[in-house]
Amino acid sequence: LAIAQRDASPQRQRATKDPDQPNMDGLVEVSFKIDESGRIQIVHINSTSTQLTEYVVKKLTKIKLDTESGSEGKVITYRFVFKKQA
Repeated sequence: LAIAQRDASPQRQRATKDPDQPNMDGLVEVSFKIDESGRIQIVHINSTSTQLTEYVVKKLTKIKLDTESGSEGKVITYRFVFKKQA
């Protein structure tokens, strides 16, 4: 019985990896600022998919960064490339 549980475990981990992650190819380019509290404020976003845009926005709004680096207020542009994995 213990062996069967170990064998089933990796399958369960793959299935529950990130249920909100879109399973598609695409590109999201986002420009954002870091405010005084370390929260990301999106300035501009461009994407090949509405679903990918929503996914990136959801993840970025959960992030809180350290503001001691002096990067707050500066606009940062980042490109996220999504590709299906085999």
